[in-house]
Amino acid sequence: MGSTICSTKDLERVLGKKDFLAIAIGQIIGAGIFSLLPQAIGLTGRSASFAFAIAAVLTLLKLAPRLFVLGSVRMRGGSYTYIALLSTNMLAGAYLIIHILSNISLSMYALSIGQYFGQAVEGINVQLIAIIVLTLVTIVNLIGVKNAARVQQILVVCLMLALAVFTAFGIFKVNYSEYLQPIGLFTDGPLGFCSAAAILTFACGGAQNIINLSAEAKDPTKDMPVVIIVSTLVVAIFYAFMAVVATGVLPIFEVMGQPLSLVASKILPGPLYVFFLIGGAMFALLTTLNAQMGWCTKPLLQGCIDGWLPKKLGAINNRFKTPHVLILMFYLVGLFPLIFNFNMNTISGTAVFASNIMDVLLAAFVFRLPKVIPEVWKNSRWNTSNKTLWFWTVVGTLASIFGAYMSLRTMTFPKMLINILVCIIALLFGYFREKSGKVNMEISYEEQ
Repeated sequence: MGSTICSTKDLERVLGKKDFLAIAIGQIIGAGIFSLLPQAIGLTGRSASFAFAIAAVLTLLKLAPRLFVLGSVRMRGGSYTYIALLSTNMLAGAYLIIHILSNISLSMYALSIGQYFGQAVEGINVQLIAIIVLTLVTIVNLIGVKNAARVQQILVVCLMLALAVFTAFGIFKVNYSEYLQPIGLFTDGPLGFCSAAAILTFACGGAQNIINLSAEAKDPTKDMPVVIIVSTLVVAIFYAFMAVVATGVLPIFEVMGQPLSLVASKILPGPLYVFFLIGGAMFALLTTLNAQMGWCTKPLLQGCIDGWLPKKLGAINNRFKTPHVLILMFYLVGLFPLIFNFNMNTISGTAVFASNIMDVLLAAFVFRLPKVIPEVWKNSRWNTSNKTLWFWTVVGTLASIFGAYMSLRTMTFPKMLINILVCIIALLFGYFREKSGKVNMEISYEEQ
């Protein structure tokens, strides 16, 4: 089982629409629904279910510019190729550093799984469970993207079934005579409702990350835009019904800021309650972790080929066609915070801000499509007028800036400075690495 330093062209193109749908849904349904829904209820009461509709719209507005690019070319380096195609080499290099930083969230997901497991088995070592889970997910992704996709499909079926059980049992126990009473709606006014919608965009986001699996897709320009739209809407509708149950069974002021397990314990029989905790909460985190470990390596793989990072890091296993060195590198990115007991609030804040900064970069340059690939754009099924393209670029960029601002304003001043400093360091890396003469950018996009 040797390895070779290969092009991203050598990755196996085996992923179809069904695989991407499982990956996208698993990526969206993560810690967000279990941690952010209680926060949103605390901000706006029963109108949290309506806030999901706004969150879904905001999410799609933020993602809309990317659909024009995704629907036009295969990007073997995923989001890195996207940035390199539309902006500058320097920003592409800077993007890689921010990308590495954002994936520190691998440790957050693993630890959260350990914490849920600790609730079910009293006295167990949560940190050890987190390390074991991270290790198992890494092994699954080392032995082939198709195998990881099969595991993802099984996990997502269990996850959706668990959420459906919570919703189905609870929807008939909602006190509808009181549900729309003004006292439980918009508890903190319009500002609270807007804040709830803003934080719920994080719970609705994630489907866009399938872009990083473009090199392994059978038909990315056809499948990916559809999957991003469908998965985002399906999950948002699921979330809205869950919010109705979470806020309508018990008095609203008893559930504000409380975990979903409180309501679940009241509406589900014992065995189904355990299934909800495992198949819902733990599998939501596990599907996100598995999906992320699958796609996080691809931008760096192309970056290694282009000279931003040592080429040996981009080695591809001859048998499984996986970038095993980079997978192990991200394993360490997730492992170190677990071993050294990093503050998870700091990790989550850093990961969210870094993700939002990447969103800004991915939206801001879409208007350049007709200029950088004129013939490909002319033949694209997503071809539109320059005015329309500019409109969506502006809308997507403003929505992304809003998300970055909202994540930044929730941080303490020192954390804010650290995150801004990292962005500056990333830009400096891009500038000086390009000046070194070691960067030789390969054309890593293909017309379908």
